[in-house]
Amino acid sequence: MSVRDPQILLPRLLDTCAQKGLCFDQALFVPNQSQYNKLGSHASPPPGREQIDLSWQLSLQTVWEDLLRGKKGLNGTSSSGASLVFESLPSAIKWLRETSQQNQSTSCQVLVTGSLHLVGDVLRLIKT
Repeated sequence: MSVRDPQILLPRLLDTCAQKGLCFDQALFVPNQSQYNKLGSHASPPPGREQIDLSWQLSLQTVWEDLLRGKKGLNGTSSSGASLVFESLPSAIKWLRETSQQNQSTSCQVLVTGSLHLVGDVLRLIKT
């Protein structure tokens, strides 16, 4: 959400997780645009496809990668490739599914931050 300051929030997220022994292998940034335009079980995705501005997500990615470079990477590795930007939540979920299928010997845990709409959309998409 562009009203939040990632220079403040992302370092706190990393530090809080690190204190609990949690590390990130990958960060995915997607637009905070709900796939559904109304509440209820019969809601449907909005028709058509519009041009999506990813400048905010690219800005978040830059802050994230700069932060990791300052902390010497994720899990002691390089920050290069430590984050991706997707134009939609369904494309990010698809990437996660494909990646986990290719690496079945590893478990995948996902932390969703942002709005409750985004969390709800993730839950709806992973059920399908």
